[in-house]
Amino acid sequence: MRLKIAVGLIVAGLLAVVWGIGLKTIWAPPETVTASYSSDAAAPLTVIEPAVLKQSPDNVDIKVEGDGEFLLAVGRSDDVKAWVGSAAHTTISGADDGALQGSRTDGDAKVPNPAGSDLWVSEETADSAIDYSWTDPAPGQWSILLAADGTKPAPTKVTVSWPNDTATPWALALIIVGALAAVLGGALAVVAGKRSVPPAPPAAGRPGGGRRVATEPSSPVGGWTPDRESGRARFAAGALAALALAAGPALPAQAAVPAAEAAGAGTEQAAAHPVLLPGQLTRIMDAVGAAVSAGDSAKDAKKLQDRVTGPALTMRSANYRVRAGKGKVEAPVPVSAGPVLTSMISSTPEWPRTAVAVTKGKNNPVPQVIVLSQAEARENYKMIGAVQMLPGTKFPQVSTEEGGTAAVAPADKDGLAYSPQQALELLSGYLTSGRNSNAVAKNTFADQIRSFQKDQQTSNKNAKITFSRSIDKGSVRTLRTADGGAVVYGTLRSLMRSLPSESGAVVELSPEFAALAGADSTTKGADVTYAEAVFLQVPPAGSNDKVSVVGVAQDLVAAKLK
Repeated sequence: MRLKIAVGLIVAGLLAVVWGIGLKTIWAPPETVTASYSSDAAAPLTVIEPAVLKQSPDNVDIKVEGDGEFLLAVGRSDDVKAWVGSAAHTTISGADDGALQGSRTDGDAKVPNPAGSDLWVSEETADSAIDYSWTDPAPGQWSILLAADGTKPAPTKVTVSWPNDTATPWALALIIVGALAAVLGGALAVVAGKRSVPPAPPAAGRPGGGRRVATEPSSPVGGWTPDRESGRARFAAGALAALALAAGPALPAQAAVPAAEAAGAGTEQAAAHPVLLPGQLTRIMDAVGAAVSAGDSAKDAKKLQDRVTGPALTMRSANYRVRAGKGKVEAPVPVSAGPVLTSMISSTPEWPRTAVAVTKGKNNPVPQVIVLSQAEARENYKMIGAVQMLPGTKFPQVSTEEGGTAAVAPADKDGLAYSPQQALELLSGYLTSGRNSNAVAKNTFADQIRSFQKDQQTSNKNAKITFSRSIDKGSVRTLRTADGGAVVYGTLRSLMRSLPSESGAVVELSPEFAALAGADSTTKGADVTYAEAVFLQVPPAGSNDKVSVVGVAQDLVAAKLK
C-alpha cells in the first residue's frame, strides 16, 4: 500500500512540474493585448473615454486611422464632454472580450474646429494615421478628442494595445509542489522497500552462551512499535504541511490582487483639480501677451478682441481713441506674458472660469496681476483685467501646490468677512468720500483718487463737479485663498459729472475728454467715466483684518455731453 502511495506522489509531482513549466512556456499569456473599434457611422467628433486609456497602469499605445488630416487632442474628461456638447459624436467607451466598445450619439452635424482650444493639454495633427503613446498628463480623468475640421467625419478606426499581465504565480507553485511531492514519493518508496524484507526474530535461547533477548508480550516481534508508527505519521503530515506552505504564499496572493483592484475600480473620488495645468497657462499667457502687444503697437482694438474682453478691452480701446485724438494720456502699461511668478487657477469646473497670473516683465516697474476668464467651453481664455500691484503689498497664497482653488459667487459670504460684492461696495464708498475706513485698509490708490477728486472740484470755477461710483457686476471674479479668505477682482465705474455753476456758463473740456465727447466745451454739462480695475483681498470670517487693495488700474473710458 505504501509503495502505491509513493508511486502516486511521484507521478502527480512530475505532472505538476510539467504543467508548471508549460504555463511558463507553451501556455504563457501573450505579452501584449490588442483591441480595436471601427465604425462607418459618420460624426464630426470621436471621443476616447478614460476607461480605454486606463487598460494598463503602464503606457497604452493608440493607433488612429482616418481619411486625410485630423486632430488628436487631450483634455480633462469633463472639459471634452463640455466642448462636445450637443454635437453628434462617436464614443469609444471601453474594452470587452478583445474588442473596443463604441456607440454613436446623434446631434449637430457640424461644429467649430476644436484645434487651438485652451481646454486641450496637448494636441497633435496627423495625416491619415497616428501612433500615440498614452500617459496621464496629471491626476484626474482624461479623454481624447478626435476631429477632422468640425464638418468632415472624425476618425473612428481606433486600435489600442497595452502590456499584458504575464505573471503566472500558479506555475511556480506547481513546480515547487510537484518537486516536493516527487521527492516525498521517492522517500516513501525507499521506506516501503526496506519494510518489505523484515529481519528474522532472535533465538529464544542458544547454546554456547548466546545472548537472550526478552520481549514484552504486547510488543510485536520484528514490526514497528506504536511510537515509531506515530513518528512516521507525523513526518508525513509535516511534509504535507511544507507543501501547503510552499504553495500558500503564491496562490492566495494571486486571488487577492484582482479583489483589491476590483474594490478600487470606479471608486476614485472626484478631486478638485485646477482647470489649467502650468503648460496651458503659459500658452494662454503667450497668446494674450501677443494680442495686447499687437493692439498697443497699432492702437487698434480689433487686434485685441481674440484675447481681451470686458473692462480690459474697454479701457484699452478708449485709450487708443484718446491718443488718436491728440489727448494727453499715457499709453497703457504693457502686459507681460511672463515669467509667471505665481498663479491662482479655479478648480471649479463650471463656467465662467477664472485664472490669475502674476508676472513681471522688463517693461513693468512692478508686478502685474493678470485676470483671465473663459466664458464657456468653446471659447478661449481672455484677459478681463491687468492691474499693477501697489507698493508694499503681497500676493495671497493658495492652499494647494497645484495652484487650484475654488471660485466664489459674487454674493457668497460663506466663510468670508464680506461677500465679494460687499467688499467692492465698501471700497467704492471709501474712494468716493472716505467712509468705510473701519473696513477698508488705508492705501495709496485711495489717497490719490480722493486728492484728484478734491482738485477737480476746487479748480473748476465754472462747473459744479460731483463723483459717484457703481460696480460692473459682470466683471467680478473671486477665488479662495489659503487663509480661508478670498481675492476679488472687479471694476468700478467712476462717474464725474460736470454741470455749469450758473446758467449760460461754459464748461471747458480737456483734450482727452474732448476726444471722447466730440466737443471742446458745453453749456449743459458733461459726464466723464473712468474705469477703476481693482484686485482686493478679503479676510476670512472672524478675522480683525480689513479689506485690502492689492493692485489697481485706472483709465478714462467715456465722455458724454448732456
